Amino acid sequence: MSGKAEGNQPPVRTNSASIHVAIAFDQNYVTPVYVLLTSIFLNNAHNRIVVHAIETGLTALQREELQHYCAGYSSSISFYTLEESFASDFVLPPTLWWTASIYYRLMFPVLLPAEVEKFIYLDTDIIVLGQLQTLFDTPMQGLPVAAVRDFVDSRPELGIVKPNSYFNSGVLLIDRVEWQKREITAKVLDFIGKNADKLVYPDQDALNAVLLESWVKLDTRFNTMYHDIPHEHPRKQLRQFLQNVVVLHFTTQHKPWAMLGENKLRNTYFAYLDKVPRKYRRRYDNFTWNRHKIRKMIEIRLSEWAIDYPALVLGRHRK
Repeated sequence: MSGKAEGNQPPVRTNSASIHVAIAFDQNYVTPVYVLLTSIFLNNAHNRIVVHAIETGLTALQREELQHYCAGYSSSISFYTLEESFASDFVLPPTLWWTASIYYRLMFPVLLPAEVEKFIYLDTDIIVLGQLQTLFDTPMQGLPVAAVRDFVDSRPELGIVKPNSYFNSGVLLIDRVEWQKREITAKVLDFIGKNADKLVYPDQDALNAVLLESWVKLDTRFNTMYHDIPHEHPRKQLRQFLQNVVVLHFTTQHKPWAMLGENKLRNTYFAYLDKVPRKYRRRYDNFTWNRHKIRKMIEIRLSEWAIDYPALVLGRHRK
């Protein structure tokens, strides 16, 4: 298999500086992982990207294909293994999209080589639209984590009562030295084990409880989420909106690969999907020829079309 995206020439790395990126996923997220990596490589042409991955369920061939793909962009990917029993004792919310892999991010500071003093953790429902160097160079102020606030006013059961004091764990800049010094992994795992009844977003809640007032607040352009997007804007304005976005995060149930997803920026994801190896270009993971779902899908697209072309809609009503 070719180590580069079909139809694209790999960018030439002109900067020897490496950016360390950590991702965690299972076999169900192989396609989004390719999309994420492609977006990173194409928009960070001047840096060597060193990817650290915890995965479950991949075949030896799939791991080898990912290694060849990264090498084609003058980057690399290393795989780390956890015991099969890891996370088996932890609570998971009753959703269709969360698996035990959400806990894997907690282990990167323990597993990564000693020379990696700082790294960026990224969820795999993300595409990178800007230069990660701007995130990587964020001053850490002696704190273990930098993150973007999430849309939670307060969580008093976690000790969070001030506005904008709860962060989203999908994008984390981690000072590994400070994290280890404060024993964050052990404290978070202990909190999860003792406070299952308080957890809505398991690892994220626990991280927020343990890191209360001890994280650097990042600008939303480093983790732009569903509620940040001006969905009432036509696509032309959304393109302008995206020019300032470094990391676009497809949070909530509105994933771009969901048949009935309502995130208007799904086409941005599809643009990178079209650049990954052909065997992994799976557009939807839940598409069915169900008349009710097809009708709902059409309704969603028509409502977006009405926003994009209001003059046509008005003209039709005047007839």
